[in-house]
Amino acid sequence: MKWLDTDHNTRPKNAARQLSYRRLVESCRWALPYITRLQRPLSALVVAALCALLCGLLVAPQGYVVCSAVSFVIAIGCLWPWLGLRGVSCQIRFVEPRTEEGRPTEVEITIANHWPWPVWGLAIEGGFTPPFPAFAEDQTPDVAVSRISGWSRTQLCWQFTPEMRGRYPLTQPRLVNGFPFGLWKAEKPVEVLSKLIVWPLRFRLPPLLPPCGKQSWAGQANDRSSGRFGQRSSVREYCLGDSMRQIHWAKTAQYDKLVSYDREGYAFAEALVSLDTHPSLHRGGGPDSSVEWSVRIAASICDALLKQRISVKVVAHSGHFHAQATGARANALFDWLATLGTESTARSIAAERARTRSPSDALSIHITTNHSTSISGDSIVFVADPDLETQTCTELSSQSWMKISGGDVASQVRTGWQRSPRRRRRAV
Repeated sequence: MKWLDTDHNTRPKNAARQLSYRRLVESCRWALPYITRLQRPLSALVVAALCALLCGLLVAPQGYVVCSAVSFVIAIGCLWPWLGLRGVSCQIRFVEPRTEEGRPTEVEITIANHWPWPVWGLAIEGGFTPPFPAFAEDQTPDVAVSRISGWSRTQLCWQFTPEMRGRYPLTQPRLVNGFPFGLWKAEKPVEVLSKLIVWPLRFRLPPLLPPCGKQSWAGQANDRSSGRFGQRSSVREYCLGDSMRQIHWAKTAQYDKLVSYDREGYAFAEALVSLDTHPSLHRGGGPDSSVEWSVRIAASICDALLKQRISVKVVAHSGHFHAQATGARANALFDWLATLGTESTARSIAAERARTRSPSDALSIHITTNHSTSISGDSIVFVADPDLETQTCTELSSQSWMKISGGDVASQVRTGWQRSPRRRRRAV
């Protein structure tokens, strides 16, 4: 009992100590930037040189010798990299204009050394790593070159695998040199001859089935619309997802390639895909963030609809894009999705959808997260925050078309894609 009383009496003292320690840390927070700078080698050497100079002035003349030696190391560590980069130029060029997330592509690097002596320790930094905290911890350069001979022109080939969509390089790349001591990095901009557009990752989806009920409910008969239902009107090239019953075998044998029947009417003429990109609705950063997965889902859906010859209108907070089914604007649509930002605008997604007028019979798909309050029967809800399970969110998610959580997102979307949106899942 005496030990328990002693422990009970020491608790207020420990709490007071913790409180005083927190106050001391908060009062010294202003010194944090200076302490961070002192952790660098150059700052430490400068402090050492000043201390040696003070020792030479106040204590003994041997301090001048130490100050001179440290100053000489600082001068060599700063002047050598600066002088080496004065005669070096660098150019980069992407071999392919477009690629996809996770698919490697080649980057050609040309470094020319105009000095008669070799240059060591060159590196290219910036432009290839997304500016997120998860990537900021990795301070390794993107490309490192150990040695470039004097009066030479060296060409290198680098296999670059982008992890996120965007237009690369994301920022201006820099050629840096910290040889020999790494005290200070001299840098100069790299000339970019061509840029690379990285499309969001797309996963293959099966053809969207018509809604339940009569086939004519999927769209009105129109001699300008084509699909997989209705009267046979002509023939066309085989599209991915066409049934074998739709193949015109006589024309296939004549042209030595698959030819399908073309039918008029009874198909969705247009689809409206709205994508919530407002920052308040998403969580996380980097490739696994909710906004990146939402863009990937939208890109996969647009790709599947365009292959079914359905025109697509994509609406986001920052703008909209219209891709015709019969045109060659699929690349332009994916380019637009690759550079789609998450700017916070005053216009809501509902107002943007109303501004982009679409036919009343258009297929509507809404991609959002569980932080949204506008969830309907055509919504694909990505669970951005699993801990947010309030009653309102549960009710809204139950009203949605499909609910996507973490894990295998592609399989979940394929499973829900077999069903039509709840707005169209009714008989007539």
